[in-house]
Amino acid sequence: MNKGFRTCRAWLSAMGFALILLSTNAFSGSPGLMLSYELTHDMLRTPDNFSVTVYEDGVALVHYPEYMTSAGDYTVELSKSEVQQIRLLLEHPLVQGFNPGQARSQKQDIDAQSDELFEISDDSWSNFEVHTSGAKKNIRWANVSIEARRYPEIGVFRKLAEIEAELMQLDEHPTAKAVVE
Repeated sequence: MNKGFRTCRAWLSAMGFALILLSTNAFSGSPGLMLSYELTHDMLRTPDNFSVTVYEDGVALVHYPEYMTSAGDYTVELSKSEVQQIRLLLEHPLVQGFNPGQARSQKQDIDAQSDELFEISDDSWSNFEVHTSGAKKNIRWANVSIEARRYPEIGVFRKLAEIEAELMQLDEHPTAKAVVE
């Protein structure tokens, strides 16, 4: 069987599962979307990317692309305290007030005071769609975890890296279940 077909079929299966979850919740007061996240890479021109969708009721749908160790689709049932922890990270003033121009300016100021030369040739883009208190905020930034280490004085990078790290390890959550094709 063609590997691309299996991946497409797995993705469609996961989406079907998500639609079933959404449709069954539609009649019982559907939970709102809290976070949609996708990690893309400049050098990997593929629609198969790591992604996570987290709902207010604690359901998380996770997709690891075929090039990752944990490849596949998972559902995770987050506890109320875990949902609250994610909500607090998303509602943090640094995240809610994220201004890409200001962050870029802070980086340039720090770089101007340094003698170090640093370049990344293969950007990894973190795409956060945050839904809190009825508002939606989109954040797109390259190399979040690297930026957090290189610029510890820029707090928003640390917060975004913290959110990203939590999402990346959801396959290890005790309630993680692989979606079977």
